[in-house]
Amino acid sequence: MASPPSILSILFTFLFCISKTFVSGQFANFEKLELPEGVRGPGGLTFGALPDEGRFVVTLDGRIMKWIDPTIGFVDFAYTSPTRTKELCDGVRDLDTALTCGRPFTLSYHPVTHDLYIADVYHGLLVVGPDGGLATQLAGGFKFVDAVDIDLLTGHVYFIDGSLNLTSTDSLQVGFIPDSSGRLLHYDPITKEVSVLLSDLARGAGVVVSSDGTFVLVSELGSQLLVQKAD
Repeated sequence: MASPPSILSILFTFLFCISKTFVSGQFANFEKLELPEGVRGPGGLTFGALPDEGRFVVTLDGRIMKWIDPTIGFVDFAYTSPTRTKELCDGVRDLDTALTCGRPFTLSYHPVTHDLYIADVYHGLLVVGPDGGLATQLAGGFKFVDAVDIDLLTGHVYFIDGSLNLTSTDSLQVGFIPDSSGRLLHYDPITKEVSVLLSDLARGAGVVVSSDGTFVLVSELGSQLLVQKAD
């Protein structure tokens, strides 16, 4: 098995080759999709399974927005906090309001069920159906949920709890040092149970499931790329 530096080298080489293909081949032309006036801080994003199922992006003020078409553009689609109101939260950039307004971080779309899974820093793992609106919390009680991905073969969900002790606002402080209390978690949609697959992560920040479901990749901001084999 390759050592972690070798894995990273292969990954970066692969991404570089892909990026060259995109620029020189079928993805040579790009289009900018503008967010509505006053909306700032686009973050995690994902595609629907088909073009008419939308493109989704989270914003700093706690919204999940959906691209409709060039005429309509982005519209409000979903939110994660039951206390969120447009009057209080729209356009707000103060992270101190994240608990009230929601702080969705990353998204993962299930092309069969058409459900959108959401990792919200404070509100945990959530899901919302194709009609949008208030997302349903599947697992909560976390301080820093920041990544999610779905195994499309099983419907099982993998997500990252970045720290047991620190919050997203702590990470913005001068001299911030990540601890090693992060975890890779697994949510079973049948039993609705959450289990811990990896612990002691130094600020886990990303997770992706392989297309054949045989393994997941986990990234750590404070360490190196990890590979977690599936059972």
